[in-house]
Amino acid sequence: MKLVLVIVAGLAAAAQVSAQEPQAAVVVDPVEMRVFAETTPILGRLVAATRSVVAARTPGVVATVAVEVGDRVRAGDELARIDATRAAIDQRVAVAAVEQARADLDAAAADLDLADQALERVSRLRGSGAFSQGAFDDRLAERTRAESRRGAALARLTSAEAALAQAEYDLTHAVTRAPFDGVVIDRTAQPGAYLSVGAAVATLLDVDDYEIEADIPTEIVAGLAIGAEVEAVFGAETTAPATVRAVIPEEAVTTRTRPVRFDVTLNGALGALAAGQSVTLRMPTAEARPALTVSKDAVSQTPRGWTVFVAVDGKAEPRIVEIGQPVGDRLEVLGGLAEGDLVVVRGNERLRPGQSIAARFANGEPAGEG
Repeated sequence: MKLVLVIVAGLAAAAQVSAQEPQAAVVVDPVEMRVFAETTPILGRLVAATRSVVAARTPGVVATVAVEVGDRVRAGDELARIDATRAAIDQRVAVAAVEQARADLDAAAADLDLADQALERVSRLRGSGAFSQGAFDDRLAERTRAESRRGAALARLTSAEAALAQAEYDLTHAVTRAPFDGVVIDRTAQPGAYLSVGAAVATLLDVDDYEIEADIPTEIVAGLAIGAEVEAVFGAETTAPATVRAVIPEEAVTTRTRPVRFDVTLNGALGALAAGQSVTLRMPTAEARPALTVSKDAVSQTPRGWTVFVAVDGKAEPRIVEIGQPVGDRLEVLGGLAEGDLVVVRGNERLRPGQSIAARFANGEPAGEG
């Protein structure tokens, strides 16, 4: 008799404790229909849309190099400087040559004017007894020679001006500057080294303008249209939208794949990126279709299978569910849930079956449970 009383008293105490147990605050999310396209993962890589070996425009000995590998530069920043002493001397010589050529041209032009006047005077005597054909021929020949000297002087002036332009170009471009914003990934020029025109100074990579390149199987490429959007996955499930920019018309014989370039919208959440970094592309393999989906945060693995907690009449009701394909940050539901069910996505780690819960949506609004 005493044993029965003890058991009854214990059950009553347990019931009282359960009744006094506070509600667990949880966040819920509805089970929804979403448009779903079956995908297959394909490994791609980040490539820089702009990568350039910056070349020297002026020959000469390197005086200074202003950058190191890893430096970030802006368009117009100095990369290296050629010793411009010789270029400055050449520029002064060219200026003097231009002045001399202009003076020679002026003299030749004056001689041509005198020859024209002399020829005109003799020509006015034509038809009179004072006209001499020999004198006329002499003046005509002199005028021709004067015109030739003027032409030669003009050519020398053109050549001198070109030499001056070349000297000024060399002087201006003794400093090699960055053509765009980027990061120095290789420094070729060294102080004291001689650089010829076109010699490499540094290699720049535009780290703000990446694309994705992936080798896509031919059967998938056939269904890709320019502008089609796919999902790119960086690291641990960090995603970004990627858009087909170009399908390169070159097929690898051994793999039956074609390179495809994707524009990608990157943001700070992706962290430090690098050219050549691996990216997983979720490529569609079938027509899009509607699918019942549940948040990934609601699903946990138990010995009985995939389990979620559903908010029902203020209680946490466990459900065994059958899961299909991933749909972005959600999972396809093949069984165990119905559209509109409110599943616990936050606070479900410590829930017990039948536990009282205070459910709210992610925006803080109370959830009306069915």
